[in-house]
Amino acid sequence: MSIYTIGVLISIVMYIIIGSYAGSKVKDVDDYYVSGRNAPTILIAGTLFASMLSTNGFMGDTGWTYDGFITAMIMINALCAAGYIFGPLLFGRYIRRMEVITMPQYFGDRFNSQRIQSLAGITTIISMVAYLLAVLQGTTLLMQELTGMSLLVCLLISWICFTSFTFYSGSAGVILTDTVMFLIFIGATLIAGPFVFAKAGGFLNIIPNLLASPNTPTDLLRYHGNLGGGSIFDAMSYMVTIGLVWLITVSVSPWQASRNLMAKNEHVTFRSGVIAAICTTLFLTFLYTMAISMNLINPAIDPSEKVMIWAAFNVMPKIVGVLVLTGIMAAGLSSASTFLSVSGFSATNDVVKFNFKNDKHQLWTSRWIMMGISIIALILAYFNPPAIRILSWFASTIIAASWGPVAFASIWSNKITEKGAFWGMLMGFVGQIGAESLTRFTAMSLTGFFHPFFIGVYLNLIAIYIGSKTSTVTDEEKAYLKRMHIIPEQELLASDYKIDKLYAKILMSAGILFAILLIVLWAIPVMNA
Repeated sequence: MSIYTIGVLISIVMYIIIGSYAGSKVKDVDDYYVSGRNAPTILIAGTLFASMLSTNGFMGDTGWTYDGFITAMIMINALCAAGYIFGPLLFGRYIRRMEVITMPQYFGDRFNSQRIQSLAGITTIISMVAYLLAVLQGTTLLMQELTGMSLLVCLLISWICFTSFTFYSGSAGVILTDTVMFLIFIGATLIAGPFVFAKAGGFLNIIPNLLASPNTPTDLLRYHGNLGGGSIFDAMSYMVTIGLVWLITVSVSPWQASRNLMAKNEHVTFRSGVIAAICTTLFLTFLYTMAISMNLINPAIDPSEKVMIWAAFNVMPKIVGVLVLTGIMAAGLSSASTFLSVSGFSATNDVVKFNFKNDKHQLWTSRWIMMGISIIALILAYFNPPAIRILSWFASTIIAASWGPVAFASIWSNKITEKGAFWGMLMGFVGQIGAESLTRFTAMSLTGFFHPFFIGVYLNLIAIYIGSKTSTVTDEEKAYLKRMHIIPEQELLASDYKIDKLYAKILMSAGILFAILLIVLWAIPVMNA
């Protein structure tokens, strides 16, 4: 057994121990579903970023970047980062005030409707299982690279790890293990980066060396990136479209916005969003720079999703390689635990109404339903070929198209009705799935403003308008909306707002620094060349 395998297996055992410790503290449904609503900034930030990155970030996205699409990734991440600021300010803090335990429950309570809660629960489960498949594929691919064992054995190892502590501890274990994993994969990447850059000729020489190399992917460093056979408009519109998808996803999705329900207070939701936004721009750009640097070291890595794994084995000292592989596994397991917990919670609490005898009955029902979903995901992952980035982005588009307009309107519109919200969410879901199916199974190409995401949004907005015009806002809906906009007294401390301002200044400084780095280290060298 190699040192790489030993390192990853030790980390897996550590996560199980941490998750089991958290599970021993779970006493009731609030602990299991929303971690007692008392999580501090570091835990919320850790679970936000760890659950978003996953193996898609370390494998799918780095492979795509290595192939020539770093411009697209930077544009997409910049818009995604904005979601971490808009989300808490325009949506997250309001739903936190209503003390729901799942996102679909919020929609059900907001519109006093079981059918919209059930619909939101179904879309949650579909999207979360799709994400879970992507993560299982990523962790399994890594495990196979490390051990040489069969697909089934590697799948089982990954599955047992995240299912065990998620089943037992719920959200309490998920956010704790997420944060530990968050610190591990960030630390590992920052330590590994200098070794990759040194092998590629030095960090400050990466851009000049890529410009001079015949092995650099076509248009890698141009503002539009690799065109992939399309036009500049197609490339730019794709960047903006997927960026908007992720902006909406991190703002209102069940696995990102639900983190607001666990926060200690509303100020924590904003502060953790700032940390996640900075990591999404600065840290991921650092990671993607490592990926494109690998074109100078080995331009023939196939499949490209293994670029960081190849670097860990062949470029870095063994101990650093172990850290990186442990970090990649951590990113995958953290996301898997989040997706499993969210889907399990919705299946128990939202799709149908169970008559629970007490909290203990609901707690154990949640655990066994979660186990069932996990087994289904395991079976699907065994028969599904790896397509990590496609699965992840497909799942995010489902949520953005079906939830986005309804979610923001539910906070900021006093005219949206239950009928408008239900049909808007349903048509957004059906429209996106239908349009996506056309592009996958026919020769039809939907791009630009006719991308499946936009088709879903158009149908969503039309349905909201028609449904709301043909029905009336009820007194219960008016009262609920009014309560959401009342700031609790405990949130009005001047000292808390002073800290918030400090975070805002840090965010602006990071944005300025990021812009300067891109201009000096990327734009100017490309212009000069």
